[in-house]
Amino acid sequence: MNETVTKRFLLYFRLMMVAWILIANAFFHAIEFEYSWLVFLSNIMLFTMEGDIKDRFISVELGGLVGMVLTVLAMLAIGALTPVLGGMLGLLLPLGVVLFILIILHPYAPKVLNNVGFAYLTVACIDSAAFAANLPLFFGVYIVGSLVFNGGCVLLMKPARYLAARSIKNDVKADA
Repeated sequence: MNETVTKRFLLYFRLMMVAWILIANAFFHAIEFEYSWLVFLSNIMLFTMEGDIKDRFISVELGGLVGMVLTVLAMLAIGALTPVLGGMLGLLLPLGVVLFILIILHPYAPKVLNNVGFAYLTVACIDSAAFAANLPLFFGVYIVGSLVFNGGCVLLMKPARYLAARSIKNDVKADA
């Protein structure tokens, strides 16, 4: 795409994104759903990562899922180790293992061990009691919601490209 088409594409795509985000928010508000962050955090990560959109999509979906799985494993380990090792070691040992996996092993498996996983680990731990009490809901919403919402975003790119190219052609015809 040349620079003019790219600018027009970004304008159309951003307008479509605003509409898509408003539709999703209206849906979550209508059903009084309080965990929409599971969907929207993945979308933020999708558009802040580097690389091809398909690779980013896969990295976001897998990274978030791995982050949530590691959160569950850390919570289970903390629960088991705290009575034996005490509060500090019972917390730091499992947390250290999970962070080691996400940060140190990242270069060996960047599609699944990435900043998205770290973000989901962090946010899920803000209210670990709600996360633990609603595991199936959290995982279901993450998997279905982020696939549908982020997939919709990726699909919006095609009509935005088409509209951008068409509008540039129309501008050229009008100038001729």
